[in-house]
Amino acid sequence: MLVKAHSILRPSSAQVWHDLAEVQNEFDRIFRWNFGDGVSGYYPPVNIRENENAYVVEARIPGLAKEDVSVELEGRKLTIKGEHKRAEAQYGREERASGKFERVITFKHALAQNGINAEVKDGILTVTLPKAEEAKPRKIEIVAK
Repeated sequence: MLVKAHSILRPSSAQVWHDLAEVQNEFDRIFRWNFGDGVSGYYPPVNIRENENAYVVEARIPGLAKEDVSVELEGRKLTIKGEHKRAEAQYGREERASGKFERVITFKHALAQNGINAEVKDGILTVTLPKAEEAKPRKIEIVAK
């Protein structure tokens, strides 16, 4: 919705940011509708956790099989690519995104090249990326003199 009525009172800063996000979403929707075959850089949404030994990336990819998604690691850069294929049908309203997507995540620590695990379950792609040994915290012994 591009037009929204506000009360006479000055809107809060949170409301202003919410309204700006709504406008951005509308522009994104219009852009996807007109140029839908492009690659989007913001999809899929991800959650990233970090512990002492690894990063865990959880990406939402509903409706996609493992054959529809690829995961690549180059240095500290993880790339998730895929494609939502559009069903050949006439829709009265179409809100589900279709087309190719790509998400690139760069990590601050070096990653181990072995032990990487990727699995998909219930529309969630989970990628576990072990940190390289030099990136893991280590205890330094203090010597008394």
